[in-house]
Amino acid sequence: MAHGPHGLGGPRFGLIAKPSECERHLGPEHTVTLGARHNHAWALYVLGRFGEADEEIRLVADTYERRFGPDYPIALSAQQLYARIQDGLGHFEAAVGLMNDVVERRTNSLGADHPFTAASRKVLAELKENRRTAP
Repeated sequence: MAHGPHGLGGPRFGLIAKPSECERHLGPEHTVTLGARHNHAWALYVLGRFGEADEEIRLVADTYERRFGPDYPIALSAQQLYARIQDGLGHFEAAVGLMNDVVERRTNSLGADHPFTAASRKVLAELKENRRTAP
């Protein structure tokens, strides 16, 4: 993939330039900017660029929590991605701890049968399985 002035993936994809453009035009705490940064962190995670993803999602998760509260669905989504990134960095205990917290808060706020809660339980189970089978 090209890494030039148009961002990750070249002008067709432009995944790196977008969050900075949102921030420049809308401000760092605007909901659209936060969404762009959240998506950018996900793209970095998928590409295995865990260090960069970690920096990005920390900023997003902290801002979401401050603006909307710790139990707000998008704040929990950011924390869930943060847990995945921690797993990618090899911080298994931290990842499982974060996901336990997400599952508990989603259960309390949305209910045990909500699809977001079920998805978080699945991620937690995957993290535990990855830790169990890690070399």
